[in-house]
This record gives sequence, structure tokens and C-alpha cells, in this order.
Amino acid sequence: MSKSKMTILDNINGEIRRRGMSKDEFCKLLGVERRTYTHWQSKGELPSTKLLKCAEILNCTLDYLARDVSA
Repeated sequence: MSKSKMTILDNINGEIRRRGMSKDEFCKLLGVERRTYTHWQSKGELPSTKLLKCAEILNCTLDYLARDVSA
């Protein structure tokens, strides 16, 4: 049985939930509309320009967000 592929977005979403933050609140802090974030999720991609900002908002490191991510 194959394990589903983990992405950085999966880890970001997990941290958003763990912190009790809404996606709308997170998107506002990130400076994007919710539909933009949803589009990134559907593509499974996050612009590198927003990755550091995500880590800052979630008060964690990039290494932490990249944990268990499949290449």
C-alpha cells in the first residue's frame, strides 16, 4: 500500500488547524485572497515568495514546514 504524497501545503494546513486559525485569517496575514490560496492547494504548489511568510505567520522554520515532504 503506497503512502500518499505529503506536500508543504499539507504541513501548512496542519499548522493552521493546530493553531486554531481560520484559512481566511491565515490568507489575510499572508496577503492573498482565499481563492488564490485554494488555487495553490489544487495545483499542489506554493510560490516560493510566500513560503517564508507562511513560516513567519506560523512561527516555525522552513525545515519544520518541509518535514515528511515527499520529493
